[in-house]
Amino acid sequence: MEEPRDFLSGLIVGGLIGAAFGLLFAPEPGDRTRERLRRQSEEWGTRAREQADRVAERVRDTAGSVAEQVRERADEFATRTKSTAEDVIKRGRDSFDEKTDHLRRAFENGRDSTKGRSRERRTPEGSEG
Repeated sequence: MEEPRDFLSGLIVGGLIGAAFGLLFAPEPGDRTRERLRRQSEEWGTRAREQADRVAERVRDTAGSVAEQVRERADEFATRTKSTAEDVIKRGRDSFDEKTDHLRRAFENGRDSTKGRSRERRTPEGSEG
């Protein structure tokens, strides 16, 4: 896509340079040639400023578009990252709760088991009533 634009730019610049050389070597008196060169240079300067303004506007538009895309992608990334972090935290909490529950049950089973043994020790074997 850039090649036609580069060709067109080269064609315009080449035409301007050719016109300048044509004016320089034209068979006219020096005053007329200088006046023509002055007018032509003012016209070229105006054209160059207009072209620069158009390019600057395109650059601003493109930069704004790129900035908006970057903002959107950053927001998407932040959302995905937050969601992933929340998932990891939830899984961690679930795992922690599961291990805690398992440990609590093991403790209670151990406690109940030792209570049963201590009752057995308190009542002497073979001495009923």
